[in-house]
Amino acid sequence: MSEFKFDKEHLLEHTNGGLDVILRLYPQAEKNGRFIHFKLREEETTASALIKEMPDGNHIVTDFGGDGKGKNCFDLVMKEEGLTFAESCKWIASEFQIDGLTVQFNTPELEFKAATKVQKHGQYIFSYHSKISEKHLKILGALVTNEVCKKFKLRSCQQFIQVKEYKDKEGNITDRKQIITRSTEKYPIFVFDFGAWQKIYQPLNADKQYRFRYAGEKPKDYIFGLDVLKNDHVNFINKYDGDEENPKLENVIIASGDRDALNIASLGYSVVWQNSESAILEYSDYQFLTKRAKNVLYLGDIDETGITQTIKLALSYIHIKIIWLPEWIKKESYRGKPRKDFKDYVDLVFKGNNPKDKLERNFNALVSNALPARFWDTVIDDKGRIKKYTFNNEACYQFLTYNGFYRYEEEAAKEDFGFIRVKDGIVHRVKYHHLSAYPTEYLKHKQQPIPLINTIHRTAQLSEKSLAKLPLKNIDFKDCGYDHQLLFFQNKIWKITKESISEYNYGKLDAHVWEDKIIKHKVKVNKEKAFKITTTEQGTFDIEITRTDNHFLNYLINTSRVHWRVCGEKPFKSRIKAITETDTVKCKELITKIQEERKAYQIANRFNIQEKGLSTEQIKEQKDHLINKIFALGYLLHKQKVDDKAWVVFAMDSRISEIADSNGGSGKSLMFEKAVRQILLSNKYIAGRDREAVKDKHMYEGVSKDTDYVLFDDLDSHFPIGRVFSEVTGEFNVNAKYKAAYTIPFTESPKIAMTSNFGLFKPDGSSERRILYAVFSDYYHYKSDLDDKEHKVTTDIGKLMFSQFDTSEWSDFFNVCAEAIQFHLSTNEKINPPLGNVAKRNSLQTMGDGFKEWADFYFENRKDEQVVKNIAYSDFENRSKLKGWTSQRFKKALKEWCKFYYYEFNPEEVLNSQGHNKHNHKGAATEFIYIKSSPQNQIITQVQDNQGDLDFDPTEDIPF
Repeated sequence: MSEFKFDKEHLLEHTNGGLDVILRLYPQAEKNGRFIHFKLREEETTASALIKEMPDGNHIVTDFGGDGKGKNCFDLVMKEEGLTFAESCKWIASEFQIDGLTVQFNTPELEFKAATKVQKHGQYIFSYHSKISEKHLKILGALVTNEVCKKFKLRSCQQFIQVKEYKDKEGNITDRKQIITRSTEKYPIFVFDFGAWQKIYQPLNADKQYRFRYAGEKPKDYIFGLDVLKNDHVNFINKYDGDEENPKLENVIIASGDRDALNIASLGYSVVWQNSESAILEYSDYQFLTKRAKNVLYLGDIDETGITQTIKLALSYIHIKIIWLPEWIKKESYRGKPRKDFKDYVDLVFKGNNPKDKLERNFNALVSNALPARFWDTVIDDKGRIKKYTFNNEACYQFLTYNGFYRYEEEAAKEDFGFIRVKDGIVHRVKYHHLSAYPTEYLKHKQQPIPLINTIHRTAQLSEKSLAKLPLKNIDFKDCGYDHQLLFFQNKIWKITKESISEYNYGKLDAHVWEDKIIKHKVKVNKEKAFKITTTEQGTFDIEITRTDNHFLNYLINTSRVHWRVCGEKPFKSRIKAITETDTVKCKELITKIQEERKAYQIANRFNIQEKGLSTEQIKEQKDHLINKIFALGYLLHKQKVDDKAWVVFAMDSRISEIADSNGGSGKSLMFEKAVRQILLSNKYIAGRDREAVKDKHMYEGVSKDTDYVLFDDLDSHFPIGRVFSEVTGEFNVNAKYKAAYTIPFTESPKIAMTSNFGLFKPDGSSERRILYAVFSDYYHYKSDLDDKEHKVTTDIGKLMFSQFDTSEWSDFFNVCAEAIQFHLSTNEKINPPLGNVAKRNSLQTMGDGFKEWADFYFENRKDEQVVKNIAYSDFENRSKLKGWTSQRFKKALKEWCKFYYYEFNPEEVLNSQGHNKHNHKGAATEFIYIKSSPQNQIITQVQDNQGDLDFDPTEDIPF
């Protein structure tokens, strides 16, 4: 990166006029979206500073308790961080990552020099200050004192020396150095010094992994503060004047880290802590604590990791009481990150008049209200024997939530709720009787006393009415965003972005999924991609197939081979036609040989998107069809709805045939009805040929915000596609039976796909904007006049798609789907297939077989001349016998007929000054029809026919 320039305006522009900087320094200056008075100096009794927005949009802080002058963000950074103006600019740019600048301001002083002869490799040498400065104490906590630090053997380090030897590849010592690290006023170094070993703590180190290090041999599973607790207990016993046989301290708190522990101790509590938040508490250490304190409590962080570790400890030691920090501290932030630990809590509460009294009251209340996961209390008689057990409602609710049980309300039915269990991000629906039985099952598993189990059996506090007081759980099931998609499998979660496919174990990603929406297959991310799509110099897409053994990709390839007949069919039929042998036996032998050669060729080129005999244009067209299918697949599987990518996918056949001849068998349903629904498990299937179903006003019955996909499969020839457009581009309206109608917001609504053996009836510009076509070749087909045998997908892959897949083949399928999502995420455009035959099929669909048959005959010798429209229309009515046609529909059908054959309807040269083909004829204004057929149109038609797109073969029928 180039050297940073100190441009004040540039910095202000990228920090909301300096407001972001001010709030990072003083988060207390804003509350509920409003600026409030706050303190700039701790000694102030009244908050007297206030943020003010200036006319130019920049922000300042006016210090009414000081000089009364406004200070901008640069002044405030200079004041709080002790920096020069240039350094403050760098500080702001670094904190807010402006122009990618990263500068570390709080750093130690480092020196390297040769080690002495007596110094040994790995040796640490410490020099300490006599006490910790007030400024450095504030970094530890508002109430932390030198006395507290001394109690826990924490010292302020002036410098420490690490002796290190350097060796070459052969193990020979090449150098011996002293690495000297010195603290500064802005960079403290603390050391817990236990004589034989030390824990070095550098709280301001920018790299978290280097904030802690150890010198000497640290005892395994060491717990800090145990020696202090032991002394506290001894001192307590020495001063005790009661009559308990084994007097104990009231409380000991297990903290999650060093600074939290020091702050807890500063409030007068006995405290211990382990080496890390995730360390396991040994049972012997737990016993040590319970022998010295009546109550053992734990205070952890309230970020995701902290909550997980707290619950794990609570369920491991069910008698430990859990202190939960209030949720409101997470709404506050420090340098852009939510507050989460006890040090943050102290900073936030330690304000105003008598701050220590306020902090003590608030924290004492948290301690008093702490509950264990144990959901019963034990009543002891005066001889120390168990008298009875009592059920503790609040503790039981907490126990159940620790085990993942909650209430859950459906948004569509606010008055109704159900019970759920959340475990590692998987959400299970739970019946009431399973929930109410869980506490007793737990007790039996832990082999607790029968009287206790009976107490729980007899309680009425586990009724459905009582358990309705379980906390509500608001779960974000969002599994996608504008830049990613999550897929949930049995063994892994995949996160798919345009750059990568990453896999995670459950519980390691902040994501939730209903149990029934997990794809019931085990997967792994393939190291090698199945295909690679690139952009050419001309700005078009190209595709390279990098794996030839992926069944699903091979199926997609073959359904894109619209020119498969050019090399794999027509040459062999032509050879058969050219046979002149009259001997029947020899003729059959020749035909059999040619058919065997055809079969061998087709097997050799079974999944070849670019056969050598095809032209460059034909290969590109087939590749474009394949790229379109991959794009359409990725579009449907990416659940995020995007305003400018709101389409209905319409799958149709490439082969042109009469409307009455519904070919089918091309494999459309295999992709849209089978493949897509393997991933979009929550879907709605609508049989397209069931006219009553698609006319039903309750057609979308059962569709909800959890529905991912709606499929209209095998639509008939006159489905009104415009009926779904409002659901494609706007809110999704559901008219449910026996319920009030409801609306699903656009961003939560399902995507829609359709398959049909026909084209679209009367498409227009509005339709084209909302439709993403997918065109399927007739490589897979039923037996017909054109094809003497049917060709199925199973013929190529040797097994049934999906139902006979093994684990590896399933994983390959999901990898292709993930790669399709990646491709979709990497594009901002709509990628339609080559639309030549789409337009022809739509034209045929709109005009109909009857009209085409009439027009083919009527205009055979009437092209390139004026024809009176009414005469042509009258002839059409008399010959076709079609009912319900109007003059307007006749004219529209004629235009579609012209599109079909690449003719020009009413060219400009025949139009009058008003733009109509109306002229005087026999003394009256008469409308004419002119069909212009130029040589270029005929060439296009001939080329189209020769490529095998039409439903006829230029060769005659073969003799056998």
